[in-house]
Amino acid sequence: MAQIRSIRIVTAYTRACPGATISANYEAVLADGARVPFSRSYDKKHPPRLHVVFLDRESPDAVSQEDGDWVTERDPLATVSTGFRLTATLRADSRITNTVVVPPDYGCVPHTFVFSGEPGGPGEAGEPGPDATVRLAVVRSPFYDKLLVAGIQVGLAQPFYVLQDATAVPPADWLVIESRGGRGGTGTAGTKGTEGAAGAADCPPQPGGPGGNGGNGGPGGAGGRGGRISVIVPVDNPFLAGMVSARSPGGPGGQGGAGGAGGKGGKGGTGSGHANNRRCADAADGAPGQTGNVGVTGTPGAGGPRSLVVTAPAKEVFGLQVPAELGSLIERLQRRP
Repeated sequence: MAQIRSIRIVTAYTRACPGATISANYEAVLADGARVPFSRSYDKKHPPRLHVVFLDRESPDAVSQEDGDWVTERDPLATVSTGFRLTATLRADSRITNTVVVPPDYGCVPHTFVFSGEPGGPGEAGEPGPDATVRLAVVRSPFYDKLLVAGIQVGLAQPFYVLQDATAVPPADWLVIESRGGRGGTGTAGTKGTEGAAGAADCPPQPGGPGGNGGNGGPGGAGGRGGRISVIVPVDNPFLAGMVSARSPGGPGGQGGAGGAGGKGGKGGTGSGHANNRRCADAADGAPGQTGNVGVTGTPGAGGPRSLVVTAPAKEVFGLQVPAELGSLIERLQRRP
């Protein structure tokens, strides 16, 4: 330990995606310049000279794992200006410490999102797809000269944000937003057929009555209407709206209800008395009723209206309540000559 002069943090990749795992190795640089790795595993029979447990590993942007790896913050805005800051400090000497910054990478961030209305109750229509608002702008960060930021708000929920290198996305239909109508409710089940009457006991006895037929299932509910999608872009860059593929399909119709089961046939009458000194045989049970028909499938919902594109000044695209991290990027853009 006394020979250690510094610590090196070596990450497997030069960039990392929000929510991903950063694989990292650690090396001690000795007084003579030699490098000794901190082992990530432990063998009691052959204990390593150095182990990652000898290091305090801290980060405001990631959670340290026992083996030395890091799980990064999921919110892309949280690290948009800082990157992922990883610090390792020798426990035996806190003066020996090192911090590396891993720039964010957004290549693994999803860019297709599907939202649906609530399904209908039994036999009822599905709810319309939720209203969705997409806000787009290209800003500049310490790591990207052109960073595409998309804020997506569904209904009254808080918006979430999708980031991507603006030079790495196609010019059209990159961000897919779908607001689908809710599925129609399943039709109500048909009623069960009544049980046939029992045959009278006699000689000869009477056969059991037939069971009643089951009722037909109810029709499925109609699918809900597709939702409304609005796209807000800067007035000086209206072509950004083309990056959004807005889809508002109607919801599927609900399945028809199951047909009711046929009623059980009545029990045949019991033979009684004697004919020619012989006992009469019991009568046959009645035939069971038929199962009802399955209800018809509900009709698909109507598609929603075409997406609405609105332009606004760059500083107003994301509304009034802008996360601080995004606000700083917008200010940086406005200060740029």
